[in-house]
Amino acid sequence: MKLNLPRALAAVLFCALLGSSVNGQTIIKLSLGETGPDLAMNSSGLLGTVSDGDASTTGDQNTAVEYTAFLDSLFADINTDIASFSLAGLQTTGTPTTIGSSVVVQDFFGGTFNLYDPSNILLLSGNLQDSTLTGVIGNTGTGSIFTTKVGTFTSGTLLPQVEKESLNLSIALSNVNNGNGFVVSGQPSALQAFTSDAAVNITGAAGVGVPEPTSIVITLLGAMGFGFIGRRRA
Repeated sequence: MKLNLPRALAAVLFCALLGSSVNGQTIIKLSLGETGPDLAMNSSGLLGTVSDGDASTTGDQNTAVEYTAFLDSLFADINTDIASFSLAGLQTTGTPTTIGSSVVVQDFFGGTFNLYDPSNILLLSGNLQDSTLTGVIGNTGTGSIFTTKVGTFTSGTLLPQVEKESLNLSIALSNVNNGNGFVVSGQPSALQAFTSDAAVNITGAAGVGVPEPTSIVITLLGAMGFGFIGRRRA
């Protein structure tokens, strides 16, 4: 006799498998505060967050925090902009590559980030390594993204939950230079200073002893399977 899983349980399994990967799960989503701009790169090619002027929070930019993947069941989301986030010390390296007349690709190196809860307790921090900005020249600057290739989580109350060497960070940029997009000019060519609004995704893998969502579901299925077998034998 063929055993069919209930539809709801099958849907849960499908979603868990779809959203799970070894090192690439989005675990935290940040929508930086209501006061823009959120990010800025100066004329020396140094990129970081801009202070929102709120002295009551430690990080530069107030933010809500949405926990996803394996952190979702462990922590309650912070649904209003009362946590805070800082990004600092990212430096351009080399000259930018332009694709046609509409896209610029600029590499960065170094940098750190810090995420704080509403009580200014450090939730998570990390060191970034090689990073790349892919941006739209002119027009609105929408569709631009900043991604790290690899990084390391270093401290914070969430650190025991994550694998230290699994950090990646991506930032969706919008309203670049107040809607005018990126500018590349000079000899040699260089990405010029800019400001932008930002939404941040932090990805990582579960730390030792922290079950992945897929593992939880498979365990549940195994337990239910034994239950079904037991009932069939009875």
